[in-house]
Amino acid sequence: MPQAFREAAFLGKRMLLDKPGRFFATVIGVGIAFFLATAQFGLLVGWINTNTALIRHSGADLWVMAVQAPAFDYGTAIPRQRLYQARSIEGVEWTQPVFMGWNIWQRGDGRRVNIELVGVDRMYAAGPWMMSSGSLESIRRPNTVVVDQLYLKTLGIGRLGESFEMIGERATIGGICRGIRTFTASPFVFTSVEQAIRYDKRYRDDEITYAVAGCQPGVPVGVVQARMQRAMANVEVLTTQQFCVRSAKYWMLETGVGITVVITAFLGLAVATVITSQTLFAITHDHLPNYATLLALGFSRNTLLSIVLVQSVVLGACGIALGTLLFGSAAWASVRTPIPLETTPLVFALLVIGSFATSLLASLMSARAVFRVDPITVFR
Repeated sequence: MPQAFREAAFLGKRMLLDKPGRFFATVIGVGIAFFLATAQFGLLVGWINTNTALIRHSGADLWVMAVQAPAFDYGTAIPRQRLYQARSIEGVEWTQPVFMGWNIWQRGDGRRVNIELVGVDRMYAAGPWMMSSGSLESIRRPNTVVVDQLYLKTLGIGRLGESFEMIGERATIGGICRGIRTFTASPFVFTSVEQAIRYDKRYRDDEITYAVAGCQPGVPVGVVQARMQRAMANVEVLTTQQFCVRSAKYWMLETGVGITVVITAFLGLAVATVITSQTLFAITHDHLPNYATLLALGFSRNTLLSIVLVQSVVLGACGIALGTLLFGSAAWASVRTPIPLETTPLVFALLVIGSFATSLLASLMSARAVFRVDPITVFR
């Protein structure tokens, strides 16, 4: 490490700790601002994962659906014949029907709850992937459904085997799954495709919402997708990744929720910039005589600039560490909530880089005062 940098780092830390109260108050402010930004993006990532969970865990490669279906929750009916057409395409290993419709759950106390009714077939594509109690196979029994443990209270469920109603049809709890959330606040209820159509009362027996397919090993998904699209008219064929992106875009962009979250996150970073710049400016202004003395002793202005940069890096690093601790605690606390706080290594790394960038920007604002220092003032 160059001698000049070691000196700048030592002087910068001494100036920061000259007033410990101000230093810790600034770290807390930067940490909270970083936490707010991270929490907003964590909420965005959590929403995206929630909205695409059933699609991502379906095990399917391709989805056949009505043209321009905006998201999994809003698919419309297509002929069941599309399922058999997809099965006949070269390169397809298996196909399964999926039903998706909205229904009304009648609680024991008379209260009605809007639900999202999902019907799956024997391979359980787009169905629960983790069970808490009971069995997923129970949906093969007449009038039997599976619900998520997160929504037991919402649905008024106390135990397995209880019976409720959906539009006059009995529904018995055969299993309780976990890890399946919904962005719409309407719980998912799973059953077989045949029973889902009977519960819905709007679909005909020869209709489904989606036909999902798995490709044979070694066969490119894009090739099978193109074959399938050419063979079937008036439907759209998307890969699992494409359908995830479409669903996320619909909820995050077309509803305006995602834009609001992103704006709030950037406001958090802006608050961190203001807090850091104000503190650095105050520290710099308090130590202007010291900077003038250093110049008179032969220190270069670049060394003085390094002192300010070191201060911004220290404040930013301490604030990021505190904000990360707060985010980790909040993410752990939100694990069992409808919308958890989640992140990815890339998103978190970009937030850290952005936070350091705002700290460096704040230091450049304060550095202007250093460059205007006149060493002659030392001798006055």
